[in-house]
Amino acid sequence: MKKLIRRLKNTVLFGLIIIILAFIFVRYFLYEVPILKYHRIAASCFEASLLCVSTQSFSRQMDFISHHRYKVISLEELINALSKKQTLPHNAVVITFDDGSEDIYRNAFVVLKKNRFPATVFVITDLVGKEGFLSWEQLRQMQGQGIDIASHTKTHAYLPDISDEQRLWKEIFESKKELENKMGREISLFSYPVGGYNAKVIDFVKRAGYIAACTSNKGRYHLKPDIFALRRIKMTEHSDNPLAMWIKLSGIYNLFRRK
Repeated sequence: MKKLIRRLKNTVLFGLIIIILAFIFVRYFLYEVPILKYHRIAASCFEASLLCVSTQSFSRQMDFISHHRYKVISLEELINALSKKQTLPHNAVVITFDDGSEDIYRNAFVVLKKNRFPATVFVITDLVGKEGFLSWEQLRQMQGQGIDIASHTKTHAYLPDISDEQRLWKEIFESKKELENKMGREISLFSYPVGGYNAKVIDFVKRAGYIAACTSNKGRYHLKPDIFALRRIKMTEHSDNPLAMWIKLSGIYNLFRRK
């Protein structure tokens, strides 16, 4: 009986050591700073909408980040750290928005300001000023208070499907130039619509003068992030669940996502 108990204790101890070593390996060798991806922040969302987070849910998510003392950094800070191979704290997190919906200004901006969180808004330039989308004045106001403005193409075209190189160049380069003219600063970050990219698209993004680009679940990871295919984590209406938030902010969430 004593031998059985001793054997059981040794088995449990061995199992605990394996779990601890696995956690250390994942945490320190497969860790990625989580980049959160939002689209619309609306007063209310349809149950089936995957691109909408309600104002209440967004506020709870930001409160979770603040309460648990995560360090919100700008996307540019993350790019600089990755480029220089600098170590970032394991409580760092980045906040981004795609498309440039007007409710980012009306509903999300006030929450970000309250928490003093930086963020990046990727804008579809042909839609700026159109109904339901941010105006140039709103973008300038946000830029002046900690929000970086970046490119999400001219028309939100799915870039891998574009065979016409002149059109591809317009989507990538002309959106950058228009933003720079309107915002009065260099635009260095890009986001692929629907996360779609290939080697040719990445080459055009580099040639256009961007320093990094974001995708979605399709991003590549080979022991270190590819700064021209940075993976992001889609935030939904139900991400305000504390367990879901902890998992998504853990830095190892990408291990469990479908590609």
